[in-house]
Amino acid sequence: MIDLALDLVCSLLVLSVPIYYLDTDSYANSVIDLIFLGLSSSQVLHCIGLDLRLPLNHAPLLVNLSISPENIHFSKKVLKCDSDKEGAFLFLVNIELHTFNFSDLDSIASLDLLLEAVSRVFTNAWEANARSITITTRSKKWWNNKCRSTLESYRHTRARKDWYSFCSATRSAKQSFFDNRIAEIASTNKCPWDLMSWVKQYKLPAVETI
Repeated sequence: MIDLALDLVCSLLVLSVPIYYLDTDSYANSVIDLIFLGLSSSQVLHCIGLDLRLPLNHAPLLVNLSISPENIHFSKKVLKCDSDKEGAFLFLVNIELHTFNFSDLDSIASLDLLLEAVSRVFTNAWEANARSITITTRSKKWWNNKCRSTLESYRHTRARKDWYSFCSATRSAKQSFFDNRIAEIASTNKCPWDLMSWVKQYKLPAVETI
């Protein structure tokens, strides 16, 4: 049983035995529960914990899933700040919004229609320019296109000079990223504690603060 709309698949039992046990002999024991897993875990099988049933009449269903940080991937669409794609996104939004008539808003219905149209403008511009990325435990905020291209070159050639180029690109990307981060914190919130995630700003007791 597969539900493609929800990306779910019904798990199969390792050993087909009942999980619901009745005290009376007039009714047969039965299986009344199902486990649905994501398609990525479709090969995972579950079992029934018969030794965990008593004193209950219902044996638990057990399944092992890989949920370590290495198995967790989160995808989202992003627009890099100050990139050509960001400029194209803003250009499309600006052009489309200039065609709207914001003066004819004499009813709730007309306002709703306008809001839906504005929402479509932003959605279409976003879908046309944003790119999908997958965030994992190895993702780095400073990683950029040059890091990616030099790494691909090294993987293709395995040459020492390409390895040095990759190391140089990562050092440059790190330096640029953290310099911008330091400048942002120094000029925006002026809170140097944000630069040190391993240090928490000391808070005075409530009595001393008062």
